[in-house]
Amino acid sequence: MKLILQTLILLMAWRFAYASEKYNLVYVEQQGCFYCEIWDEEIAAIYPKTPEGKFAPLLRLDITNYETEMSDVKPVIFTPTFILTNNSKEISRIEGYIGDDLFWGMLEIMLKRETKYK
Repeated sequence: MKLILQTLILLMAWRFAYASEKYNLVYVEQQGCFYCEIWDEEIAAIYPKTPEGKFAPLLRLDITNYETEMSDVKPVIFTPTFILTNNSKEISRIEGYIGDDLFWGMLEIMLKRETKYK
């Protein structure tokens, strides 16, 4: 009985630890943003299908209300801004968008540097 209880406690602790590693890539945008429109055309449809998109699912927020959805976030000045979060707390960010190659490269570096992404 004691072994079963210890096993259950370990499983619960593992699940809790895993749940604390919930990452998202928050995409802060605004209507009329030219670079947001380009990102939407080049990346938005494929992002969820990529390893990065599965590891850090995209959460789209408008610049006018992003602060109500997130805690511990520095102000967003430019759009698009991509904020890597862990349980809604900012870890790192990419400001602006100037092309898909640079975006994917910066995202990979950020994920590898700030998370357990491989």
